[in-house]
Amino acid sequence: LDKLSLEAERTQSVNTILCDDGNLIGHNTDISGFYSAIRSLNFSMKGSKVLILGAGGVTPSIIYALKKMNISKITISNRTREKAENIKILFNDIEILEWGNLQDFDVIINATSLGLNNEILNLNFSNVGNNKLFYDVIYNPEETNFLKKGRELGNMTENGKKMFIYQALEAFKLW
Repeated sequence: LDKLSLEAERTQSVNTILCDDGNLIGHNTDISGFYSAIRSLNFSMKGSKVLILGAGGVTPSIIYALKKMNISKITISNRTREKAENIKILFNDIEILEWGNLQDFDVIINATSLGLNNEILNLNFSNVGNNKLFYDVIYNPEETNFLKKGRELGNMTENGKKMFIYQALEAFKLW
């Protein structure tokens, strides 16, 4: 690539490439996709404490979007702590939590690949409480075991279908 958009540079993540006057420019539309998907929900993010499970490719995009939502705290937890530490290099104000050590959060986001084949996130969510938001970036299956557990505990749940649609919409606008 010849250049990165500000968002792609900040997250070190590209999912859309635009050819502009012969230059290849990398963009990250996952940020606006996640932001728009969350804003479409009837859930106030202002002042929320957010836990992101996973430290893979989409996590920096989610963090970037969350920072635009006036949340109070972002914590990430990953099965491999080193990957979480790498994201902390990009966003030094986030906190890292040991895998499986759940606390009280307003929003829990599953950004792991666990759930694609209906695997179970082997975590105990019973202490999280209810009236929270469980969000899974996975949209197929429509209800992962993570979302099912969140719903059973009395929480709002949402899968990543709207994020996928909104990020694609942003990519089409760029093209």
